[in-house]
Amino acid sequence: MIFRRKKRHDKPEGDGRAPENVPVGYNPDRDETLYWLTEEGYLIAQDVACQTEYVEATSCPACGAQLTVVAHLNRAGQGLSEIVTMCCACRERYSFIFDISNTAYQTWWASQLGPHYVRQFDGPPREPYCPPE
Repeated sequence: MIFRRKKRHDKPEGDGRAPENVPVGYNPDRDETLYWLTEEGYLIAQDVACQTEYVEATSCPACGAQLTVVAHLNRAGQGLSEIVTMCCACRERYSFIFDISNTAYQTWWASQLGPHYVRQFDGPPREPYCPPE
């Protein structure tokens, strides 16, 4: 079976930023509440890329070594995304739970999927509660 890339002839809508100028998974409309905590203690994510960026910028609390992703759990029905990591040195395991119910994330995701977008979380968006430390 041969896979071929579809050619895109349509012009980008909105502010003129061409899709090829924006990294895959990155929301160019991130706001100041990125990585704030919700009242429940979840980290606010505003796209897919920021979740990976957060893990890459976090070192192991036990030994300071780099963390590596071992699982990415889709908890979209709860308005959440969970990344399970393991320390490359001491093998401690850590989970990061990101809120994806917020308006910035859902608006970005809807713009990525267009008519195929289906909101999976029925509750109201969680609100930013506390800025990151």
